[in-house]
Amino acid sequence: MDGESFLTTYSSVEWPSIQRTTDYWDAWQRSQVKAQSLYTDWADHPTVFREMMRHAFGNPDTDFFEQIHQSFLGLEKAHALSLCCGDGGFERQLLERSIFAKITGLEISPERIAHGQAFLSQLPPGQAPLLDFFQQDVNLGQFGHAQFDVVFAKAALHHIQDLESALKGIEQCLRPGGVLITIDFFGPSRFQWTHEQLDACNWFWANRVPPHLRNDEEGQLLPPITRPSVESMIAMDPSEAARSGELHSLLCEQFTVLTDAPLGGTVLNLLLYGDRVNRFDLADPIHNQVLEEAVAFEHQLIAERRLQSDFRLMVLQRKPG
Repeated sequence: MDGESFLTTYSSVEWPSIQRTTDYWDAWQRSQVKAQSLYTDWADHPTVFREMMRHAFGNPDTDFFEQIHQSFLGLEKAHALSLCCGDGGFERQLLERSIFAKITGLEISPERIAHGQAFLSQLPPGQAPLLDFFQQDVNLGQFGHAQFDVVFAKAALHHIQDLESALKGIEQCLRPGGVLITIDFFGPSRFQWTHEQLDACNWFWANRVPPHLRNDEEGQLLPPITRPSVESMIAMDPSEAARSGELHSLLCEQFTVLTDAPLGGTVLNLLLYGDRVNRFDLADPIHNQVLEEAVAFEHQLIAERRLQSDFRLMVLQRKPG
């Protein structure tokens, strides 16, 4: 692939928003290097992840890599394009597990790219995976023509404002028979949580979480989870959940759905938001029991169609013609 085709270009209209997004993720990368937290997201906690796999795929000992590998044979030879690849941590695992043969990663943050490249440069000669980074705003949808077997998007599509251009670019860059694999957030745009999920989250937190976990370091009760303002979301990161609420319908309309597996997160994402997930000690049986109950509680609400699944694993193929 010609790297020059991935050089970043911006119009004067796009630049202010894109620059704020770039600055946000540059700062996020620096904060992660300094952070001492075990987990950065709700599904990072091993107990939550195992229970999520149990409900989604019937096997608590599986993971996304195994599901992709078992369901779609032949991808171990594929050249994949990864959107919003960050520092390439997930992509390295895909290559190390032989899910794909080669990955070209696109990322807006030069800080994240530099961190990923620095990690690869420290590996012994011949042991670095076939992972290349290019800086690009994926809103542009400039991914080339019939160049990739797979487009991989983990937590990427919900950051895209111009979904029409991006999805068209995904269609164009896939070779015949190629697939889009996405593990993403499909919940309310700009985190405008529904009344139902806020009520469910705050009820569980107040009634099922042990009191000592509900207090901050100074012993003060943590406030209930609330719906952020759209303005505060845009000020924090203009890309965050920009049009996530539209994602599922657009993908189903534009592509042929091969896999659509709900992963939950509708309650758990709020319940374990930020550093709350790190309050739950993996070595504490009571903490694990609470988390298992939380996953079951969420699963029941989704099964009863009282809530939607905010996170999904989807595999899609370009429609004929």
